[in-house]
Amino acid sequence: MLMAVLGATLAPCAAAPAPDIAPAAFIGAFYRDYFADPAAARKRHVDGGSFYSSGLLTLMAANRAACAKTRRQDSKCGWNVDGDEFLHTQERDPALTLASSGFAAKAVGAAAVDVTFRVFPNEPESQRAVRYLLVRENGQWRVDDVIDEEKGAYSSKNGLRRYIVDENRYANANALDVAEAARWVNAFVQSESAQSFARFAAFPLTVCDTTGGCVPYKENDARLPLLVRTLYLSYFDKGVLPLPVPRGAARQGKVARSGPFDYRFQQGQWWLSRVDLRRAPVRQKQALPAR
Repeated sequence: MLMAVLGATLAPCAAAPAPDIAPAAFIGAFYRDYFADPAAARKRHVDGGSFYSSGLLTLMAANRAACAKTRRQDSKCGWNVDGDEFLHTQERDPALTLASSGFAAKAVGAAAVDVTFRVFPNEPESQRAVRYLLVRENGQWRVDDVIDEEKGAYSSKNGLRRYIVDENRYANANALDVAEAARWVNAFVQSESAQSFARFAAFPLTVCDTTGGCVPYKENDARLPLLVRTLYLSYFDKGVLPLPVPRGAARQGKVARSGPFDYRFQQGQWWLSRVDLRRAPVRQKQALPAR
């Protein structure tokens, strides 16, 4: 049931909400547009800067900066990359509309709005319950936090702000952890993914072969697939001990070693700076035959 607060005057192509619009009408107008056309609603309300508060936008910008440090990995990063942040789901009824969702927006006090709807109209378990906390900026309402309902209650620990702060902390810590970089490099060698391996290399990458010569490899070097293949066969084959976990303080120019790999901390991240095939792999000792 759409709340009456939206009013009959809210046509699908109406102008942006007036500065004195009520919080429930502000949220309701957004969802009306979002159910009708998600991309257009995002462009109009979110990209246009008329939806989130300046404080929340600052957090989101910090999240983009933190995730830029982990884009070399194959894991997802970003507060809004895993599903629809407004419908709080990864899947929805393809024919979902504002009316069929049973959307309702209810004011809670002067600056909060509780929103409920179903992403699958005929499935009660698909009900979503979300609280929007708003602040007044330049005479207009802006969303300052979004809190998921848990067991009938709303707590900031389930809020968007808390989630973004935690994710930023985790992403920034990953960038400072040489062991995290080494885990990804080792995984890409084991899967023989030269392109992914190269995402962690600081080019020109110094490569030393078993004959004693060292040469620079450039980005998109045609020799990279063979290098990765050689590393896999030499250091990750059966009978070879796992590479030691590298350790090192995250400071400019610091180098940490793990088997044939040298990692150097530069520009806020750990990069593979040297591959030395002259370093022999450590093989497991064979057990003595039983008598």
